[in-house]
Amino acid sequence: MKTSDPSPSSIRRRLLSYLLAPLSLLLVIGVAIDHQVIVNPIYSAFDRSLSRAALAIAAHIRRTPDGQLDIPVPDRPLAPLRSNAHEQFFYRVSTLDGRTVAGTADLPLVAAEKNSKGLDYADVTYRGTALRLVSYRTTEAGEPLVVTAGEIPFRRDRALHRMDVSFGINNSIQMLLMLSTALLGINIALRPLRRLREQIVGRAPQALSPLSTAQVPAEVRPLVDSLNTLLVSVRDSSLAQQHFLANAAHQLRTPLTGLKAQLEVLGQEASGSPLQARITQLHSGIDRLAHTANQLLALARAEPSAHLASHFTRVELHPLIAEVISSSLDRALQRDIDLGAECQPVQVHGVYWLLRETLLNLLDNAIRHTPVGGQITLRCGTEAGQPFLEVDDSGPGIPLAERERVRERFYHGAGSDGDSCGLGLSIVDEAARAHGAHFSILDSHGRHGARMRIDFPLPGDDTPPAARPVVKN
Repeated sequence: MKTSDPSPSSIRRRLLSYLLAPLSLLLVIGVAIDHQVIVNPIYSAFDRSLSRAALAIAAHIRRTPDGQLDIPVPDRPLAPLRSNAHEQFFYRVSTLDGRTVAGTADLPLVAAEKNSKGLDYADVTYRGTALRLVSYRTTEAGEPLVVTAGEIPFRRDRALHRMDVSFGINNSIQMLLMLSTALLGINIALRPLRRLREQIVGRAPQALSPLSTAQVPAEVRPLVDSLNTLLVSVRDSSLAQQHFLANAAHQLRTPLTGLKAQLEVLGQEASGSPLQARITQLHSGIDRLAHTANQLLALARAEPSAHLASHFTRVELHPLIAEVISSSLDRALQRDIDLGAECQPVQVHGVYWLLRETLLNLLDNAIRHTPVGGQITLRCGTEAGQPFLEVDDSGPGIPLAERERVRERFYHGAGSDGDSCGLGLSIVDEAARAHGAHFSILDSHGRHGARMRIDFPLPGDDTPPAARPVVKN
């Protein structure tokens, strides 16, 4: 069962995940610390407010002429002592023996503590409700009294909650700003990696020159150096292969030429003898071997990596077609093939001799497969602003199933003759890639046959084809 590869994790996502966890922890710790810092001041402020209420009640205590205590405070205090429905206020004035003089009789008293300066605080549960109490011990007309005031902690809890929310929002905003700053810093720090990626993606597959290390970070430098070492090794290997093919083909041509001359002399001497047929067969084999050597040399020279930017110039296609037709006209006449051209003036950015070799191979392939009395048409021009070159023949054509395989080296199709070495279309494919062009095999415009077409890059792009990414149609 085929499993899909997991999506690769990015450095940006990793760095953000590493930052997000500690920042979130710091946010929680910061809110907790702020909460602890503000609890005591808020509670102290509300305790002072509660103690002032007790002191205000004590200040209103008066003794009447008949010796009774007069406390002009209602049993149920109205606003502002009880400002809303959520707040409840209780008070009690009592003597030391527990007798209630005014207020709520069953309100608990706060036990006196040492060094309390007359004010004692406590949290109690009264009638099922949490209360904050303060007891103030004073003396009125020589009689000790205890003034107790209590309120539910609604206001202090609400204030504390608001402060927690305020600190939480403030810390969250600070964390987001820090995270945004960190993200900006990460993006800036990753710019050299993005430039390196664009440099690699924008290179053509056949471009084997080392990558620039001018702005590569020190952490990535060993990786780029290793990649450059690999590119140099692959380039040297490719060049060595090209040199071997070129040298081998070149070295073969000299002895083959001499051997062919000797066979011609031997054929003249053995004219009319039984050896004449064998000599003719040897002569044909030498011709095929020489043709194969020339094709190997052309294939080695057609490799995209074998061409520098200085090799490319502006090439007119219609004079090139006229030259190629002129060199192949005798072969076409021998087979009674109607060889013609339909040309529009057009220029391409390319290597002249390589385009000539490409066109010769296309025309040679067409002549080999076009029957006697057939027709071959060479065309050039522009279509939708894009230059093209094509060779259209009236031969048997190439089945769809074989159109990719015929590009392979030394492949012989079902209709190939024995004289073909199987390198012609491979040379065309390599030459097209060297020009940043696309080579396609199509049906002929006529009823039968094949149409070999090369679509060149749009005019105005003088970028060396070796530096262009290859786009597959």
